[in-house]
Amino acid sequence: MQVIISTRGMTVSQTYKDEITRKLAKLEAMLPAVVGTRAVLSREKHRRTAALTLLTRRRAFRSRETAPDLEVAVDRAVHALRRQVRETKARRPRRRAAEPS
Repeated sequence: MQVIISTRGMTVSQTYKDEITRKLAKLEAMLPAVVGTRAVLSREKHRRTAALTLLTRRRAFRSRETAPDLEVAVDRAVHALRRQVRETKARRPRRRAAEPS
């Protein structure tokens, strides 16, 4: 899975980028058809925003969260993506292989 992390109005350390990559990699375990992930982290006067996009072959999952702290915004955005993936998997019918007669 390819993870692209970009920032606007701020700089982020490599350690924090690795932390975000690790959090997004957990979503790949839930949905193995992930093609790529994009994270845009931005800073405004008194708020930090995390916009995450998870791309699969058929669908794109998006979440955008704002909080006073960047870590909180990222955690909320990852949680929203996790919820979307879980709901999509629950909605999708499960197909079982035909049992031999």
